[in-house]
Amino acid sequence: MASEKIDKYFRPDLAAFGGYSAATSPETLAGKTEVSPENIIKLDANENPYGCSPRVNQALSKFNHFNIYTDNDQSRLRQQLASLTGVAARHIVAGGGSNQLIDLLLRLFIAPGDEVINCVPTFGIYSFSTELCAGKLVSVPRDANFDVDVPAVKSAVTDKTKMICLANPNNPTGNLISRQDIMELLDTGIPLMLDEAYYEFSGETMAPLVGKYACRIRVVPCPGGRLLTHH
Repeated sequence: MASEKIDKYFRPDLAAFGGYSAATSPETLAGKTEVSPENIIKLDANENPYGCSPRVNQALSKFNHFNIYTDNDQSRLRQQLASLTGVAARHIVAGGGSNQLIDLLLRLFIAPGDEVINCVPTFGIYSFSTELCAGKLVSVPRDANFDVDVPAVKSAVTDKTKMICLANPNNPTGNLISRQDIMELLDTGIPLMLDEAYYEFSGETMAPLVGKYACRIRVVPCPGGRLLTHH
């Protein structure tokens, strides 16, 4: 038994799964670029080049309960995020970055064979998590200006479509999708995951709609930004 290959026990549909290529850290670029690692400022992973606020470091140094599980309901944190975002705490879930929350949302919606519409080129985690759930990725190319082709997205909807994924601003092209186009996609009735991880760069968000369309949209702020999900 010990000599047998363990990969025969893997899920067959993941046998050729390529995995997810995470962002490259500055340390791994040493010697590969003219800029030294300590002087590299990366924007591709939405990282803070300045580090934590001194007040954050002080608060962490005084915290004595790292050995105790945190509140699973995130009650205090969600209330604080509600004050920051202007979105009711009941619409907020915090996570370890947007990757984790995107993955959890797709696990919730996608069963084997279900379709996810993805407007390429865009953030790679949408395709990664769809494949991990054994879903079918339906890639809809953006137009010549890398804007979302809304009619093409609507035409791609079938009875197997369970999610439309959109980054706004888009990663890596930086394009914004208009409010009108977003509302048109919401009107399809298909769950829409609007990834606003780079909201701070654009200053435009659909979060204020949560109160008005509470039965249709859910907002999920996270350390890397926020996600808006048609609900």
